[in-house]
Amino acid sequence: MNFEISLPLIWLVLFDILVLSMMIKQKKLFRDFKKKWVWLLFPAFLTVSVLWSLNSLRGLLTVGILWFLYFAGYGIFSFKNLFDEEFWQKFWRWFFGATLFICFCCVLQCILDLAGVSREWTLMCEGCTYEAFGFPHPNGFAIEPQFMGNLLIAPTLVVAWFILKKRDVKKMVAYLFIIGVTLFLTFSRGAIYASVVAMIFMTVFLIVREKKEVLKRVGVVWLTMVLAFLLTLNLQGIMAAVSPTNDNYQSGLAKVLNHLSLGVIEIRGEESRSEESSGDTEKTEAMFDGYVAESTDTRLKLTDMAMKVWTKDFTTMMFGVGLGGAGQALYVNNLTDSPKEIIQNQYINLLLETGVVGVLLFIMTLVLIIRMAMRRRKDFGMVLSLMVAYGISLLFFSGLPNALNIYLLPAIFILV
Repeated sequence: MNFEISLPLIWLVLFDILVLSMMIKQKKLFRDFKKKWVWLLFPAFLTVSVLWSLNSLRGLLTVGILWFLYFAGYGIFSFKNLFDEEFWQKFWRWFFGATLFICFCCVLQCILDLAGVSREWTLMCEGCTYEAFGFPHPNGFAIEPQFMGNLLIAPTLVVAWFILKKRDVKKMVAYLFIIGVTLFLTFSRGAIYASVVAMIFMTVFLIVREKKEVLKRVGVVWLTMVLAFLLTLNLQGIMAAVSPTNDNYQSGLAKVLNHLSLGVIEIRGEESRSEESSGDTEKTEAMFDGYVAESTDTRLKLTDMAMKVWTKDFTTMMFGVGLGGAGQALYVNNLTDSPKEIIQNQYINLLLETGVVGVLLFIMTLVLIIRMAMRRRKDFGMVLSLMVAYGISLLFFSGLPNALNIYLLPAIFILV
């Protein structure tokens, strides 16, 4: 199933219950429903697709979360009069406060892990500890570092936007530096790539819009991110040197650059590799020596399998195998050994489970969101940048309804 009752899901359900009670009390339920029906075509089709799903229970749970998200957005839109200037001041205070707290927890995780504190206390996942690469990469309170990285995308882009729009610049630069360091510490390529591409999009958007006026602030944003990366790079080198593995400062740097560049950047020769491996025999050896190609290869292999199943017949191409049925579809076609397999690409996953019809309805929903965002011209660029970032991150994840969809909430809330 890959389905868990997580804290974000509990919060989402409680939030919807609160919204529902307020709507009933103020007689706002289904008001202006006729004007919003087009928004419901996508979740409605996904709900119907459960009828022919090869894993209907998973499909029901997944579409249930989607309806909860839609209702949360509808509720916030219905009570938008509550979001005055005082509310937003409090909101951003809590938003940045919570983010900085999580960043502190991530740094603390690294320190405790290097000190040999048990995972029961550090809350680090098994592949997060120094034993993996020679230095720890924290997951905060998320499932894995890659999920922690995805959760940091929104704060990173929002802070960068505030700097570019001249809102509390000095404070925001400090925030961006701290958040950037934590993002790089997670060692999540998907989240880092998505953030960098979205920031490039954001800066180009504002340069085209505001011409030379924004160039100086663009320089500040990118200089801050570069300094954050350089500090993190040095921290990971130092952590590799002091960890109980046979790594040193240079090998730590080499592993970071090799992994983040998908194996393209290699600053060690074969001699230095052999010297490291034959070094201190009393120390343990890290599990990975740099770029882990298996991660990329597995994703590409699963995408290829999914496309084979999708092109099997016309009905599947048009309507898919039903929501939640991707893993089972690969299994019954003898392409995998487990019916729980995850495709790891949300777009291919959507294509296989809902077909061309589902993908077209999804594209229509994106168009509706962009049209809606254009009305809020003040922060239109930030909304588009968030969509770009999360859109890229979906290339690396799928099939985790307890985690994936929650990452889209910041974009929905800011948009509304």
